[in-house]
Amino acid sequence: MFVISGVTGNTGSIVAQALLDKGKDVRVIVRDEEKGKVWQDKGAEVVVADLFDISAMTSALTGAENAYLLLPPDLTHDDFLGSRKTLAENLIKAIEGSKIEHVTILSSVGAQLKEKTGPIRTVSYFESLLKDKPVKSTAIRPGFFLENWCDVLPLVLNNAILPSFLLPLDYKIDMVATQDIGHTVADALLHSSDDPHRVIELKGAQQYSANDVAQAFAKALGKEVTPVAVPHEEWQSTLTHAGLSTTSADLIIEMYDSINDGFITYSDAPTLTGETGLDAFVQKLVA
Repeated sequence: MFVISGVTGNTGSIVAQALLDKGKDVRVIVRDEEKGKVWQDKGAEVVVADLFDISAMTSALTGAENAYLLLPPDLTHDDFLGSRKTLAENLIKAIEGSKIEHVTILSSVGAQLKEKTGPIRTVSYFESLLKDKPVKSTAIRPGFFLENWCDVLPLVLNNAILPSFLLPLDYKIDMVATQDIGHTVADALLHSSDDPHRVIELKGAQQYSANDVAQAFAKALGKEVTPVAVPHEEWQSTLTHAGLSTTSADLIIEMYDSINDGFITYSDAPTLTGETGLDAFVQKLVA
C-alpha cells in the first residue's frame, strides 16, 4: 500500500496516477471528501484527513509500506516558517506512530543549506527531522518549477510581457516540470533504497533564462513577448498585492536573491534529469 498526499495538487496527482497505472494499491489523503471521489472511481482508497491532525495522519499511514508527504505552502500565513515547521513536526509524530517503514518527501534544490533560502528552509527542516529518526526516507530535491511561470500567464496573454524576478534576464537555471517531479517520486516509491536517508536531486531537461521563457511563449503564441525585469524595490509590493503575507513575501525575496547570486544550487547528491523541455511545457500551457 502506498499513501499519497497532495493529490489535489500537481505532483501528488501525478504520483497517485502513476502508481494506479502500475496496478498498485493506493490510499490518497484529501481534506474534502468530494475531491476524493475522482480517486475512488479510479480504484484508490480515500482517507479524509488534515495534514496537521496527528491522529488522523497516523491512521492514514498505518498499514502502508511507503508514503509520499509534502508541506503544502500557505504563503498567505503570517508565520509561514512557523506553521510549516509545526506541520513537519506533526507529520514526524504521525510517521512514528504509524510505524511506516519508508517515506518519500518533496524537498527542494538548496535544502542542504541552512540559511538565506526563504521557504526552502521548511523542507530543509523536514529533512533534518527525518534524519534523526529510524524511519527510512527519500528526499526529492527538484529545481525551479516551470509551473512558477503560470503566475504571470495573464500578463503574457493580455499584455505580451513576461515579468521576472530571475535576474539578469539572460541568467540560466534548471527549471523542472511537476510532471517530471511526480514521475521521479513515483519511481522512488517503487524502488526504495537501503540508504536510510536518500537524497535525489532533479535537474531540468536544460537550463533556461527569463529570456528563453519569453521566447518560448512568443513561439507558442505567434507574437512577440517581452521579458521585463521587475525592479527589486517593487518585489514586496508585487508579492503582497498578489495575496502573500508580508513575512512570506520577505521569504520569497530572500529565495530569489539567493537564486540570482548563485547561492542556491545543487549539492553533491545523486542527480536525475527531467524530460520535459521548455517549448513543450509552454505549448501545453497555452493550448
